[in-house]
Amino acid sequence: MTLQQLKYVHAVATERHFGNAATLCRVSQPTLSMQLKKLEAEMGSPLFDRSKQPIALTEVGQQVHSTAVRILEELGGLSDWMQGATERVDGRVRLALLPTLAPSLLPRLMPLLLADFPELEVEVLERTTGDMLLDLERGTVDVGVLVTPLPDDALRTLPVFMEPLFAYVHGKHPAAAIPSGEVTTGDLPIENMLLLEEGHCFRSQALQLCGSSERGTDLGYRCESGSLETLKRLVRETGGSTLIPGMEALGLESDPHVRAFADPQPAREVSLVVRPNYHREALLHGLKTAVMNAVPKAYRAFPNYRRLTWKQI
Repeated sequence: MTLQQLKYVHAVATERHFGNAATLCRVSQPTLSMQLKKLEAEMGSPLFDRSKQPIALTEVGQQVHSTAVRILEELGGLSDWMQGATERVDGRVRLALLPTLAPSLLPRLMPLLLADFPELEVEVLERTTGDMLLDLERGTVDVGVLVTPLPDDALRTLPVFMEPLFAYVHGKHPAAAIPSGEVTTGDLPIENMLLLEEGHCFRSQALQLCGSSERGTDLGYRCESGSLETLKRLVRETGGSTLIPGMEALGLESDPHVRAFADPQPAREVSLVVRPNYHREALLHGLKTAVMNAVPKAYRAFPNYRRLTWKQI
């Protein structure tokens, strides 16, 4: 097993295409394929399922790739340290965000990154929490913007801000008539609440906050969508309620359907998440500063919010 073969494994696992991986590694496809076949012969097992399109790792291939990522990161860290790259903010970074954060945070964040770090090549991805954790482990995502704390502490987290949650209610919902305009969880029965579909951490936080009984049954239908915009429109047209994150609520100051929670407001902690041996410290600091500058100052103060965690429900 050679270092070059491990680089080829990582390239194919990332690109999921032999030709694209060869281009990435700046070698011919026959050269890359020959080296991978040698490695597979040495391992006594195929590393890739070539019958699938796009190409997928086999079980053995996943183990080899995980090892390759760790080795390449350690060597990359040593090389970058020797060249001073840990103090630079340039090159390529694969940045993943939650679907409930990306639409509201990215339009604020990207202009800052483009202005402050013109030599940084940012590849933006949207991932649910479970998929992002897998991609971080595999090395196909460099930095994740996630809700923490995570189920385990295998990854390194850098808390950045607290994002309060808001209720979004129909005009005839009882919570819409509360004089103070502030609601509690008791004002939002889960039976008339619409939620995001499984896989979204924001769904699990809504269930922690409002319970996990039969949701939507009082509306005459049940709907679990992958889009907050769909849920908001359904609330406006058919009744009931849903929850929206604070960044989403920033653009809805004049929307009469938005209601704040009474103190202590429920909130989710948003952090940058990387692998334990991620070494680009200047980049992490720059990203953290940019994200902090992209959100309201009140979110960065970590006031007495009621923190909701991410967990599988």
